Amino acid sequence: MERKGISMNKKSTHPFAPEIPEGATKLIIGTMPPYRFCNTDEMLYDDDVNFYYGSRDNYFWELVSDASGKRLTYANTQEAINERKRLLADLHMGMVDMVVSCVHKDGKADDKSLHDIVERDDLKTILHKYPKIDTLIYTNRSANILKWVNKSSDKQYHEGWDKSKTHASVVIDKKTYKVIRLYSPSPYALRSVSKEVRREQYDMVFKLE
Repeated sequence: MERKGISMNKKSTHPFAPEIPEGATKLIIGTMPPYRFCNTDEMLYDDDVNFYYGSRDNYFWELVSDASGKRLTYANTQEAINERKRLLADLHMGMVDMVVSCVHKDGKADDKSLHDIVERDDLKTILHKYPKIDTLIYTNRSANILKWVNKSSDKQYHEGWDKSKTHASVVIDKKTYKVIRLYSPSPYALRSVSKEVRREQYDMVFKLE
């Protein structure tokens, strides 16, 4: 598919509202969808899904599908979106990203290429609205999500955290949340992580009871 001859350094606006089912106990927190999802004059590929982690190059839903045992469609259709929403409800999980708008430098999606970032400022409001949430799941191991969530936390830092650990905790409005930090599902990040290791991690988080 050819891309239109436009600047790929214009402002990108996040296209999705928070997706949180009633009764959610976990909140998946990411950064920002790729450029083509955020700009209406771009076209998605036929095997993109117009939803969180919907890029055909992202392995998130494949990993979640394997862990949960739920088969998913990979197509630019409403049914593919609905399948993912139903799976989130079955898993009692919600989704939100921490970037409201930004510039994708040269159309790139990695965190280092995001500039002029406007961060989400309503994380506390979301957590108050869904009081059963007790676990936050970060979908990459970069410092950005830690930094942005820390701005909402009581102590301005995560407890029990270092680069070698996967679990920690954070206190927001006097409530302690368990934190799980996943390996990023992007193809670039997964190059250094074996299939067995990432499968084991996603099985731990997304296996249906």
